[in-house]
Amino acid sequence: MSDHQETVCLIVPCYNEEARLDMDRFAAGPASCVFLFVNDGSTDGTAHAIRERLGERVFLLDLPRNVGKAEAVRSGMLHASRTSPLNGAAWIGFWDADLATPLSEVTSFLRFGQFMGDRVDSIWGSRVYRLGSSIRRSYLRHLAGRLVATAAGVLLGLPSYDSQCGAKLFRREIVEIAFSEPFISRWLFDMELLMRLKDYRIVEYPLRQWRDISGSRSRMVTMALRVFPELVRIWLKYGRLS
Repeated sequence: MSDHQETVCLIVPCYNEEARLDMDRFAAGPASCVFLFVNDGSTDGTAHAIRERLGERVFLLDLPRNVGKAEAVRSGMLHASRTSPLNGAAWIGFWDADLATPLSEVTSFLRFGQFMGDRVDSIWGSRVYRLGSSIRRSYLRHLAGRLVATAAGVLLGLPSYDSQCGAKLFRREIVEIAFSEPFISRWLFDMELLMRLKDYRIVEYPLRQWRDISGSRSRMVTMALRVFPELVRIWLKYGRLS
């Protein structure tokens, strides 16, 4: 099956995204994509903005209270895998609401998966600086990402260059395996996914475009203080990948 025939359902977690949620850009996304927006207990007009655009390609899962990105993504992935017509998609994934990764990359994800040969079960976006790409990422965010990736490699044995990029696709058949159990980590649930799917083939696609839209300095510092204790918790539960 060629990439343009494969349908994709993207989970878009949203918490107070009214000011920057560009529904027109989602509407202009690949025709093979449908979107399930997960309103994570927003207190602004996020849910209203989504409801105004509900239709054949736009769906809404409205959570009554804020549960955080990890649980919002998990709820959306399970809802999509269990609910018609969303569960008819060949791939189910999640994508950041700010579209830091443009939707034009979805088709490239699928082509890359085919290029890798054999069966690929999951495709993860990776913000690799390389010739021909446009990765606009603050130095502070890049440094924090490399520190986390290095620590994860040492402690957990994870070979991923960039597990934290918010653009990932999963074959529908493995969604239950990856997401049925709640995550123990609020910030590093992507690493838990790698541990859960160690027997499946995951590939990293080097993004052509990515832009640093959000994430203040204070938020990055707060995350840095939280991620290392969470790495230890993940290690205690899952051990090492290799």
